[in-house]
Amino acid sequence: MTMPPAPPGACRTGTASVKRGAVALAAVLLFGHGPLLQAAPAEPSSQAPSAPPPQALRAEVVSLLERPDAFPPYEARWKPLGPAALGVLEELASNPKAPPPQRTHAVTSMAAVDHPQATDHLRSLLQDTQTEPPLRASAATALSLRVGSEAIPALLPLLQDRDGHVRKAVARALGRLGGPQVQQALEERLPEEQDPLVREALQQALTFSVP
Repeated sequence: MTMPPAPPGACRTGTASVKRGAVALAAVLLFGHGPLLQAAPAEPSSQAPSAPPPQALRAEVVSLLERPDAFPPYEARWKPLGPAALGVLEELASNPKAPPPQRTHAVTSMAAVDHPQATDHLRSLLQDTQTEPPLRASAATALSLRVGSEAIPALLPLLQDRDGHVRKAVARALGRLGGPQVQQALEERLPEEQDPLVREALQQALTFSVP
């Protein structure tokens, strides 16, 4: 069957419609149409500062350890360094070539860093008898400063630790925390203690722990 000829001007009108449709489609693709194709919002102009590079962070931590007011309860000096500061402190504490005061200060400062795993790391240091005694002693101090009375169950058994440095630090930490349980433990340990320096620490701790 032969189709009737198109009316005059129909071809021109169809061609124009196709062109207008193509232009409209191009506009949608380029500029978007509705919420699904809108451009992504611009990033805010004020963004949080990025964490310092590892070497810069390490330099900041070392510099802070050398300050006389860098230790707890001065958390405000440590928290701006962020969670990554804990890794630097761990590295310094475990480095046998680092100066001993720097290593012990690094452990003590773990009490103030803004990292959720700092408490667990301090507990591990404290319980590990292979760790050097000065570091374990610092861990006892740091743990008591970081979690307060929650450290008492971990500290009490260490009043009988084989190393005097640890026993002395534990006694002082418990004395700062205080309470009836601590007082009883200190009183029971005092007659058994043979080290005069630890006995002195126990007596001082009892003075602090008595209400």
